[in-house]
Amino acid sequence: MPVWDELKVVLARLQDQLPGALMQSPMPEVDEGRHPPFTIHLAAWAAAAAEALHHQFGDNVDLTVGALPYPPGRLPQRPQSPVQHPRLLDPRDITAALDGPAVVRSGHVLRHGLLLHNLTSHDLEISGEATAAVVDPQSGEIVGGFSGFRSSPPVVLRVAPKQTGRVPMLIGTASLTPRLGYAVPAGDWGIQATLILDPGGGDSPRRRTPILPLTITA
Repeated sequence: MPVWDELKVVLARLQDQLPGALMQSPMPEVDEGRHPPFTIHLAAWAAAAAEALHHQFGDNVDLTVGALPYPPGRLPQRPQSPVQHPRLLDPRDITAALDGPAVVRSGHVLRHGLLLHNLTSHDLEISGEATAAVVDPQSGEIVGGFSGFRSSPPVVLRVAPKQTGRVPMLIGTASLTPRLGYAVPAGDWGIQATLILDPGGGDSPRRRTPILPLTITA
């Protein structure tokens, strides 16, 4: 049996039995032009599904779990670029706080809210939904975040002087460092969101929030 004929059955079963596990894969309904290796991207919590696919199909599948290649130790096809850290928000202008406690399961995604208080005398404009990075609260090292595709429409949020506005925030817990596995494990972590200020104004500055608390559960 050709590899694709066998794989498409497995992918269809996976979609049905583990909704959300497949983040990117060939569509099982399309047979034309299907030749290995097949690129498959699974959610950070779906390492067991990746293990089963690797066991059954070996090098005929190119697997990624969360942000890291599978199996462990395999080098990524595209090396990650060095992370450029934007400057921190100036607390004299803008303060940031969570809209309630942030709690998420390891390997999963949480949609939360960021409260920004505008201390300036002019309107504050922020672009769209903020994406948070998971950090070690002691060292500040970025250890995780959101991995996948986003399709949120461009939105500009405005906060009037001396007022507080709520910015939607996406928190992902895919691990970015192999020593932690494919998902950032349970524990007390931190998050930092990068904000795009004054969007549409040419050179829109990016600023980071201070480290805010995140609880990851098993």
